[in-house]
Amino acid sequence: MKPDLSSLWKHSRSVRWRLPFALLASSLAVGCGQPEPEASEPSAPVADPVATLDAELASATNDPEDAPSRPVVESLVAIPQGAMSKATASVFELKLDAQRPQNEQFRGKTLAMLDGTQQLLFRDDGQSGDAVAGDLLFSASGTFDFVALQAEQQRIRDAQASSQEPLTTAVFEGRALVRTVPVTALNSSVFQVGQRVPIRPIGLATLVDPARSLIIRAPSVVNDPTRTWDPCTNAGNPTGKWTFNYLMTEMANQPFTGVAPTTFVRDWLKQWETPKSINTFVSPARPNIVPKLVTPWPKLTTGELNLARSPFKLIAIVNRLDLAGANPAYGTGRAGEGRFIFAATEGTGASCHTVPFLVILEYGVDKNDCLSIKTYAQQWQALSGLVLGSPAYNAALEALTEQFAKRDLSPRKPNRSSINQVRTNELWIGSPWELREFRLWNTTINPNSFAAPGPLLAHLNSHTVAQTPDRSTKPTVFAPYVNGNVPAIVAVPPTYTVPLVWAASAFRGGRSVVPAPFATPFWNLPAASIPNRQARHIFSLNTCDGCHGDELGNNFTHVNQTGGLSPFLSGPLSFPDRADGAPMRNFNEVLARQTFLDQTANQSCLTLPFLSTSAAVH
Repeated sequence: MKPDLSSLWKHSRSVRWRLPFALLASSLAVGCGQPEPEASEPSAPVADPVATLDAELASATNDPEDAPSRPVVESLVAIPQGAMSKATASVFELKLDAQRPQNEQFRGKTLAMLDGTQQLLFRDDGQSGDAVAGDLLFSASGTFDFVALQAEQQRIRDAQASSQEPLTTAVFEGRALVRTVPVTALNSSVFQVGQRVPIRPIGLATLVDPARSLIIRAPSVVNDPTRTWDPCTNAGNPTGKWTFNYLMTEMANQPFTGVAPTTFVRDWLKQWETPKSINTFVSPARPNIVPKLVTPWPKLTTGELNLARSPFKLIAIVNRLDLAGANPAYGTGRAGEGRFIFAATEGTGASCHTVPFLVILEYGVDKNDCLSIKTYAQQWQALSGLVLGSPAYNAALEALTEQFAKRDLSPRKPNRSSINQVRTNELWIGSPWELREFRLWNTTINPNSFAAPGPLLAHLNSHTVAQTPDRSTKPTVFAPYVNGNVPAIVAVPPTYTVPLVWAASAFRGGRSVVPAPFATPFWNLPAASIPNRQARHIFSLNTCDGCHGDELGNNFTHVNQTGGLSPFLSGPLSFPDRADGAPMRNFNEVLARQTFLDQTANQSCLTLPFLSTSAAVH
């Protein structure tokens, strides 16, 4: 396959091309998501859906097990060789962090970096301008847009002039806030021939409103009468672009798959009705889904579910640009994920209400190059300047969601849909709290990740839960796995993916449960069993039950059925290690997402080497 310009880094040896993005830190993420999209085919029925799907999916790359190598960047400078312009001939120096063990594999090698249509070949082999071989200081020659860099410095000055507080940018390692760094615009004297001009990532979080650009829950949006439908009041548009009906219809993509949306949804719901064996672990049946959800669901005259009257209400639309890139847990889209959160409803009339059965539709955003990603990020940030819920705001938001929600946007993914996975988080049809995950299957994914028998092409199938072992493995496999993978777990960014099987034992689970009450993390054993306590913490935090439960002291959901946010999504959060009582850790998830969005939207593509991704996927 011809490499596309969405790739930022390529090792000189054989490494799959990927695009890097995610939480801000002084390290490099590498990753892409899907191959370069092909032109969409006409939306016409297919004669043999199964045969056509199998052929289409054979070339898909949606396997979450695939994580590339990536270097960790310490600094990058451009040295202009002529007058400042949009394409000034320059020498670049890239320094990798010698303290990061993962950088040893790149010592003395070459690295290719793409900036728009320009490929920069960085050398550490002592040739073509590289002074010393094997010192992790890479050199390259090319051009650089100093006009844009100077404009960014003016943006920083303008932001400082309008702020009552000194400007800072936040630095994260994984999900932990490690420090804030003062932000000062570069002095104009730096922009001279022969001067070393630093290229560094700066995100101005104060220029992003989370309520308008990140986690959108305003009633004027989630109750938009043109785009949503309320099953409690029967108000709105049953086919609106933010309805459960529209989104599942697009995901089923009947013109391509031959699968009717009603069948697609009903077969998905059936997966709670009987026990499911996933990677040998059994997810028990939750038969209450029938009397609580399926039976009351309004039906068509044929007896099929009436999707136009789906008992799911929109709770939130979420921008997860920060999940883009080399997140080892998912084959995400090139611009992270876009998400819709729905809550099931019960009752009629004045007694109708949302219940703790959350459905999260998580779409990859397939953008093919840095400039497209940057434009997409700018569109999200522009929402911060519009009146929340106004006609202009809602129209702009729809233009964004249609970039991942409508059919045929990802021709090489299952059903040609951009969906990565569908997750559920519920207590309504059974106990304890349970999280499940469903994916469309393609022939590149290990079928053991899915429920047996199956999986079925073109359908949502029960799938293992990301980064989370089955709880039964705690006494036997948990500690040996963590102890055997400490470097990958504590790396910044983490480079591990919880495998299906470890030491000949099934490991990754088919569901995640969060019993209550809880006081200390479930994914914990004494220091005698797991000596590296940071590895224990990171592993636990990146599990579904750790993130949604005891590692953060969280109450099961991050966005609940009424739109309420968890403490983790509500601002700064500090507390001592919940297993050992120390150290104290600081989190500010929303600040991380604000910082990342502003940086991506406003800075040179060459700052992307400093972006890292956590193994967290929740």
